Amino acid sequence: MNTKSSDEIDLQEILISTVKFIQSKFRILLLSAVAGSILLGALSFFMPKSFVSKLILSSDILTESYSERITESLNNLIKESNYKVLSTRLSITEEQANKIEKIEIESAKKGSKTEKAEESIFIITVEVSDKSILPKLQEGILIYLRSNEFVKIRVQNRITFYSSMIEKIGFELKSLDSLKRRLFQGKAIYSSNTEMLLVDPANVYSKIIELSKIKVEYENNLNIVNSIQLVEGFTVYEKPVKPHRGVLIIVGFLSGLFVSLLIMGIKWTLNQVELSKA
Repeated sequence: MNTKSSDEIDLQEILISTVKFIQSKFRILLLSAVAGSILLGALSFFMPKSFVSKLILSSDILTESYSERITESLNNLIKESNYKVLSTRLSITEEQANKIEKIEIESAKKGSKTEKAEESIFIITVEVSDKSILPKLQEGILIYLRSNEFVKIRVQNRITFYSSMIEKIGFELKSLDSLKRRLFQGKAIYSSNTEMLLVDPANVYSKIIELSKIKVEYENNLNIVNSIQLVEGFTVYEKPVKPHRGVLIIVGFLSGLFVSLLIMGIKWTLNQVELSKA
């Protein structure tokens, strides 16, 4: 029981001594912490800056898995500092490629189990050390994606499909127009030299309208067959995302406080050693 009381007294004495020590050194500790904050805050003005911007594009060919492979390939070139190959791929100079710190391409519906092709939206996020390269980088990314062999083959397949369907529908419309003129002129329609067909003019007209609509849709698709459509380009922001000045100031405050306590602790230990020798 006495031992327990003695321990409690010792802990109280230690706590009281600690509080008194902090109170006696409060100004020094505060000045050290403030000095640390000012130092790191000032250094942040000289640290390399990084700017982040996003580009939004629409694509019914680019897939989520393929965009991940493109991201991995480009970032590996950045990590290896292979700016020669990176500049070639993105149609920019090596100096501009050296300013790119990170590129990420991701689907706006990442993780979704169902994804309609016509609603595929992709977001390209870049981190650069020089915001002035963003317009050229935007152009280079679009050229790179559109000129990719995987994309070019699928685009060409669609061009062939749309062109073929437009041609076939055009042929059918000409036949229906010829039939419509014969009906309008009151001429009989024969399936052979002896068999006459009964044709409802309303069905002919409705079929012409239906095929005309489909033909217009295919023609519109052919006009916008380019698989990569820019929705919103990079925005050039003036404020960098790095360095985080607020975080650095807090780190500087805590670092200054820690260093001050460490120095005081070392001095106190050395004094205790000197006293024990005496």
